[in-house]
Amino acid sequence: TTCQGKEMKNIALFGIAAAVLAAAPAFAADLRPMSAPMYKAPPMMVPPASWTGFYIGADLGGSWSHTNGSWTGLPSAAAFGVNPTSGSLDGSGFLGGVHAGYDYQFAPTWVFGVEGDWTWTHDHGSNSQAWTVFGTGTPVGGGAATTMNSTVDWLASFRGRLGYLVTPNVLAYATGGIAWGDVHYSGTASAPGVGYLASTSFSNTSDGFVVGGGVEWALTHNWSLRGEYLFYHLNSSAGTTATAAAFPAFPSSFSWSRTNVDVARAGLSYKF
Repeated sequence: TTCQGKEMKNIALFGIAAAVLAAAPAFAADLRPMSAPMYKAPPMMVPPASWTGFYIGADLGGSWSHTNGSWTGLPSAAAFGVNPTSGSLDGSGFLGGVHAGYDYQFAPTWVFGVEGDWTWTHDHGSNSQAWTVFGTGTPVGGGAATTMNSTVDWLASFRGRLGYLVTPNVLAYATGGIAWGDVHYSGTASAPGVGYLASTSFSNTSDGFVVGGGVEWALTHNWSLRGEYLFYHLNSSAGTTATAAAFPAFPSSFSWSRTNVDVARAGLSYKF
């Protein structure tokens, strides 16, 4: 009996040892340190090898225009019997266009270039004023009024650019040059009570100047994104005279002052 007990004890110990040996690899695997997750650095913008080169691009933004319109009844305000009117024609609109130019990097953080652009817009401003009896503030009545309009249809410029590289990827610049703008003008003077109606409508391309500045970011060797502000000053338009068919001796004189346009836009460029 004693021998049989010892034999059973040995078999039990052997079974325990075998179970421990079988579980050891799994236990050891649980004790292995966990590997650290792989870390990927965020993508970096690649600085351009040089800003020198030709480029083309497109722009989108908004414009805000200002001009003054004046009306006088002829042969004189006193003879016409109505005070002259004058008022601001402030407009706004969306714009889109294209640009092209050439940049030259020197010194080595300065960039000089030339650029031309053409921009379409429909920046409309209007002003309407009731007539008053000459020498007084008394309304003429009967719906007598003068309405004047101006609409900037397009803008164009040829400018120089001078910029400083704040970083290899970021160019802050000033710009200025000559400008052109096509503005459509219209005016109507009417007194329905007496059947008076005189109107005019015409377009005029005016020259002037433009100044501004912006910041341009090089996204890759070839692509860049810019934010830009420009101020256009266009010379005044010649006035016109419109005759009322029923009152040929009493025409109306319309005139518009110079036109100023503020432009804020973003542009995307591709450098060759």
